[in-house]
Amino acid sequence: MQWHTPIGYKVTDGKIQVYEDHRKLVEQIFRDYDAGISTIRIANNLKACGIKNGHDRVGWSHASIGRILENYNYLGNENYPQIIDKKLFDRVQKKREQVRIEGNRGKHRPEKRERLIFSGIIRCAECGALYGHYQPKNAKKSKDVSKWKCRNYVYQNRVSCEGGFLSDKQLEEICIQAINKLIENPRLLYCCQVKPTKINPAYRKIESRLKEEIDRNSDEMLSLIYERASERYKTLEINDEQIRGKEMGEVLQGRTKLTDFDEELFHRLIKQILVYKDNLVKVIFHNNNSVKIGY
Repeated sequence: MQWHTPIGYKVTDGKIQVYEDHRKLVEQIFRDYDAGISTIRIANNLKACGIKNGHDRVGWSHASIGRILENYNYLGNENYPQIIDKKLFDRVQKKREQVRIEGNRGKHRPEKRERLIFSGIIRCAECGALYGHYQPKNAKKSKDVSKWKCRNYVYQNRVSCEGGFLSDKQLEEICIQAINKLIENPRLLYCCQVKPTKINPAYRKIESRLKEEIDRNSDEMLSLIYERASERYKTLEINDEQIRGKEMGEVLQGRTKLTDFDEELFHRLIKQILVYKDNLVKVIFHNNNSVKIGY
């Protein structure tokens, strides 16, 4: 399954990786805006220098720069490696919001916050595609609320995926329930299964030779000990789930059950939300433990 890849990334062997040339460009755009340069000026500078965008065209605008500056994928998630430091990203978001308020556009896009918060996090459990944020065609007159839908829901004018729909409010409620389950059940902070440490053949050969040299009291013993240590270091795997679980425990220390959505806790605890049909989701935490919740 393929989806639009933001500038700064490329797809290699089905996996999204950082594209170094564009990474530097994305970082420069963030640094320039953080330094006080407007989106219009950034766009004009890029066009003047003949720099191409992600579509291989010299086609920049204040809107395209704005979309880059507000793309949460640059912070890194399950699908995208991190490109932008969180402190820089947060400073830029505050400046973006201040510009909207000063320009009397603070209420122009009421659901923009939700689109940024949940972008790249929600995935369809039925077909594997990411979810997109859709608004009613006539948002001012329609009583319908904006929804998150699988991007494969309609394909070639036909319904092709059975993944459920969720509103912004439902997603917030799901996150509240999931985090409360963590608070109520600390066992979810621990790994379900510890990964076995892998030992490669080269290490085993060195270990065997070392035993022989110890028996002989050989001068090669010291050299082999260093070789063994070096090879062992290569094969050791840090159990990421255990580290993440410990970090999550520190975040939740002293917390009581939530009644309102907490954006900071959401980012620090929840890695992905998988949406099934029949009004069911699986919330996956950063330590890869998960809970299922109805909506």
